[in-house]
Amino acid sequence: MSKTETGQTVDQSTALGIKKSFITDLTTSLGESLKTTEMIMFLVLIVLVTVATLVNPRFIGVDNLHTLTRDSAILGIAGIGEGFTILVAGIDLSVGSILALGGVLVAYFIVTQGLPIWAGIVLTLLIILLVGLIHGLFVTKLKMHGFLITLVTMGVARGACLVITKGWPIIDLPRSYNVIGQGYVASIPVPVIIFAAILGGTFFLLRFTYIGRQIYASGGNIEAAHLSGVNVDARIILCYVISALCACLVGMIQAGRLTIGHPGAGEGYELDAITACIVGGLSFFGGEGSVIGIAIGAGIIGVLQNAMIMLRVSPYWHRIVIGLVLLLAIVFDYVRRRRGA
Repeated sequence: MSKTETGQTVDQSTALGIKKSFITDLTTSLGESLKTTEMIMFLVLIVLVTVATLVNPRFIGVDNLHTLTRDSAILGIAGIGEGFTILVAGIDLSVGSILALGGVLVAYFIVTQGLPIWAGIVLTLLIILLVGLIHGLFVTKLKMHGFLITLVTMGVARGACLVITKGWPIIDLPRSYNVIGQGYVASIPVPVIIFAAILGGTFFLLRFTYIGRQIYASGGNIEAAHLSGVNVDARIILCYVISALCACLVGMIQAGRLTIGHPGAGEGYELDAITACIVGGLSFFGGEGSVIGIAIGAGIIGVLQNAMIMLRVSPYWHRIVIGLVLLLAIVFDYVRRRRGA
């Protein structure tokens, strides 16, 4: 065999080895990806959309897609806020009530008090920021579980809505404000654009900043985080503030969508937000999950609710279905953690 032939044989063997190595690495990476909760839930989402489309082709109609994406985006915003508290091994049960309070306050400031739209929005956000700060201080300084203090707020905020409105919705929000809930930009609903911006910002915060890593550390092992020099209290307070602000933003969007500030808005919405988080891969034990998973979880809940409406399933069954989905997600989380242990 000549030197040229020998060289060609070696080159071919090397190329074949590299190709096999690449295929092996790719297969391994795909296999690991398919094992992640996010990928599994994404496949579930695709299956749900496919089944719903086969049962009722109008499911992928333009009008219904606008409704579906808007509803999922609004839930996604609330889910991201809820997710921050779950990441630090807490929970926020006041999401639905703060949602209602946010919508009522912005309508009160703009309609009843005659303030400019920007001033009404800013004042509402500042008030709700204070509520989130109080939550965080109770959790960190008094060592009270988030379940308890947000349970109190759930009742107080709902009562505040009734006091402000005297039980009647505040109507006649200006059209220029209602764009936040009803408008479109390049045929994309405004709430979807807002959700995309929050999703991108949250992804960057949690994945690429020290604050994000410290939030995961605070939720995963609070003692180890303390010993590592992490200001755990500041990170927990930040998470509860973000949760309150996200719920408030959802309330303001819903007020614009309905053109009213309704004291009864958001009833039971905390269940949907928590379900979106747990279905998306977050753990009640804290320190696990991603914002992408929350977005997928919100999509699954949105598709389920929309499909049930399209199939004319009685509204009485909706809460039962969402509750069972939450149960399955919790069981999945417990099984996954036990296998990991």
